[in-house]
Amino acid sequence: MFKLYIDYFKSKIKNLRKPKEEIPIDYEEIVEEQWQADFSKPENCRFAAETGDGYTVAFTPPEPAGNNTGGLTLEAQRKHLYAWTVNPVFRYKDVIIEADIRLPEPAKKPDGQDTPTDKAGGFAAGILFRYISQSTFYALMISDAGWVRLDAVVNSTPMPLLGWIKIPDSAHPDVDHHGSDQSYSDHSNHKEETDIQGAYSIKLIANNTTITILINGHWVACCEDDTIQAAGKIAFAIQNWETYPQVTAQLSRFSLNSIPMTVETAYTEANEFSAVPPDARISLAKTLYAMGRYVPALLQLRAAARLKEPEEADRILAGRIYFAQRMLDEAEREFQSVLEANPSNEEAFAELGGIYYRAERYEDLQRLLQKVPKPMMAQSSFLSNLEGHLYHALGKHQEAAEAYRRAFTISPDQGLFAFHQANELYDCGKKPEAVDAYMQAARAFLQQEAYDDLAEVITILERIAPNDPRTLSIAGKYAYAVGRYDDALLKFKTACKKGSEDSADWYLYGLLLKTDDPKGAVKAFKKACDLEPEYGLYQFRLAEALYLSNGKYQPVLEQALAADPQNGWVHNLRALAALSENDIEQAEAAVTEARRLLPDEVSLLVNYLEVQRRKGQLANCLPLFDIENGTADLAVERNRAAAFYALANAFADDDSREEAQQWYYKALKLDPKNPELLTDKAENDYALFLLNEADDGLVKALDIQPSVRIYQLIASISVQKGDYARAEVTLRTGLEAFADSPDLHYDLACVYRNTKRFEQAQAQVVQLKRYETSERVEALEQALLQDTGTTDQPASEQNAEQKPKKTSSAKKTSRASKSAADAEEPVSSTKTKKRASAKSVAGEEGADATKPATSTKAKKAASAKSAADTKAPARAKSAVSKKRTAATKPTAEETADTKTEKAAVKKPRTKKTT
Repeated sequence: MFKLYIDYFKSKIKNLRKPKEEIPIDYEEIVEEQWQADFSKPENCRFAAETGDGYTVAFTPPEPAGNNTGGLTLEAQRKHLYAWTVNPVFRYKDVIIEADIRLPEPAKKPDGQDTPTDKAGGFAAGILFRYISQSTFYALMISDAGWVRLDAVVNSTPMPLLGWIKIPDSAHPDVDHHGSDQSYSDHSNHKEETDIQGAYSIKLIANNTTITILINGHWVACCEDDTIQAAGKIAFAIQNWETYPQVTAQLSRFSLNSIPMTVETAYTEANEFSAVPPDARISLAKTLYAMGRYVPALLQLRAAARLKEPEEADRILAGRIYFAQRMLDEAEREFQSVLEANPSNEEAFAELGGIYYRAERYEDLQRLLQKVPKPMMAQSSFLSNLEGHLYHALGKHQEAAEAYRRAFTISPDQGLFAFHQANELYDCGKKPEAVDAYMQAARAFLQQEAYDDLAEVITILERIAPNDPRTLSIAGKYAYAVGRYDDALLKFKTACKKGSEDSADWYLYGLLLKTDDPKGAVKAFKKACDLEPEYGLYQFRLAEALYLSNGKYQPVLEQALAADPQNGWVHNLRALAALSENDIEQAEAAVTEARRLLPDEVSLLVNYLEVQRRKGQLANCLPLFDIENGTADLAVERNRAAAFYALANAFADDDSREEAQQWYYKALKLDPKNPELLTDKAENDYALFLLNEADDGLVKALDIQPSVRIYQLIASISVQKGDYARAEVTLRTGLEAFADSPDLHYDLACVYRNTKRFEQAQAQVVQLKRYETSERVEALEQALLQDTGTTDQPASEQNAEQKPKKTSSAKKTSRASKSAADAEEPVSSTKTKKRASAKSVAGEEGADATKPATSTKAKKAASAKSAADTKAPARAKSAVSKKRTAATKPTAEETADTKTEKAAVKKPRTKKTT
């Protein structure tokens, strides 16, 4: 028994000597705590320093001699970036968050630019809370211009709970930080810090479904929302927009309190009725009204009215909210009270008149309009329009037409005024005047892109004035604008045959003829220039059309430059013309000027890269793509994927395959489903003999959008691997989709020849000669005759052949064709068809003036284009357009081209291309 006691105590002593196991902390736990970050000791502040894609997070060291106790600095290193760093410790639902955020003025300012005053600012920073994932959270952001915003983000889609609202500019009051152990001296330091320009003290109270926001001690809003009711983490965020290349935000103080009783108390005190200034409620009401949240806006106005007498602007806002809620009696009382206090308030007249018209109270409307001062009526399009409605209701068509005419004269961009005028004139029996008014309305609708209204006007015109050439003209412009190119071509053809004197008709007619009838396009552009010789856009298009057709474009190009020297696309055309003549110096000067005028156009950057490539200075362009160091070109910042793609193509054209590879990877990371990018990278892989990687990329591209080039490359890779069966199947499959492709026919004939199936090869050549006659076809045919021991082709086979279509010049084969034609000859070092590195209006000449470009490669997305080529009508597009592949042949930048086309469609005599 005694021994048992001894053993028992020994066991107890042994257990006491064992170290206690630490219970691991669950960082996903929802906790109730009061905590404040100590930025002087980074290991105790829960946030962590990190580096991500385009942003860095670092700790600011404390300054012993000053009051700075350190902080967290978040830097956005490029434009159009939204980044944040998450506090990974614990989750919170109901919580008080207090933070001091400073938005220092960016060190790198845009050249010659200031922060836009009509926007919220250049960048913003703030707090993310109830952060569930990268796609779901609440975001409170403060801009550098002093505006605040609250969003609920779900599935990466922001839903504004509070639109941008200006933070009050009044002096910083004393702030009571509930639940804080901060000493008086610390609070004084905090107050001094938030008085600094660009420094903001945030207090956010998330309590159940309410979110209360106080900035610098001022109540800003209390929002009700139940979108995210789960607990989440907290993050510090920054968002950079367009103005600055790099921006930083500093978090110098951060604390939170998630004790339920403290949160509830803070919410009650912050939203106590008498504690909220009426001006703050009115400001919030304006924001809510602009967001379409009428009931909360009205509640804020009513609350403000209990604290101070409403001003005229407050009553007008209340009246508009009542009107939006169909509470017409209440709205009428508000506007009447304004007019009683100020009989010359134009807004009150307009709003009250709108109520009477909606309610069909025409007698009240008439009495109201009689009280409107005549100068006010003569200067107000809205009141004039209301007067027109009144006369229309009273059956006074002539008076109504005059009122609508006055309204349209005051606001010529409002086509509805002219449309109403036309209707009244037609009812009066004044058909010619009505047609003129309908034409004015149609032009205004076209200018405003109000295509539904425009279609209605055209229907009327085709009924009452079908033979008027202006009807054909406006109908053609409408069809062109909405993409109905066949209809537009028919309308313009008829209008021009009837001798249209509208230069825009001839211009658009020329654009539609460019693809199928280049000579007809030149004639149309010449006629447009004759009708309006001073309009630079027409001169530019004529110069481009002449350049494409190998005509004498130089004099016209000089006229275009003289007429519109600020059109960057004209300078781009000049650069491309110089490149085609191998005049590198002039090309560089012209493309530099084009880029100055159009700094965000990737196509112009591509042409600039081609110039530098020919000078042997392509590597010197790398700083233009360095986004992290702030030296990136504007075109790169706004179009990173396309710009990286363009640089990769430039290196590939320069046979710098390894350099091209890294830029292809960067471009694919941003744009992984671009079939042309996948195809170009696969071709580069092929050149590096990375056959499996190339194969994988081509299969992905084929699933997205098949093309002749993809089938060729897959067949080429299969031949390199010795898999002729797969090469044959690939090419035959390609011919099912692109039966008229001579390249696929040629490659298939080569595969048959390499596998000793000469009869099938000869049959394939017969098919090939239906689409192409060239040196390569003749060489292949002769080789087959030698292979079969035949010197002359049988007469029966000659008779069976269809008459081949002649091509303008012999076509080079693609790399895929070469490898299929000669299985034993490695082709990884053979330079393939030039990319559109310097594309423009160059016809069939190559990008290198000493070497013609091959023609089977489809146009790349990142190719250099001039705005010269219009967006081709859908009917004219094909899967493979050989004319668009020459390295110096310009295909126009479609977005810029659309802008210039619209200029002529809408206002050909005044609108200039910028």
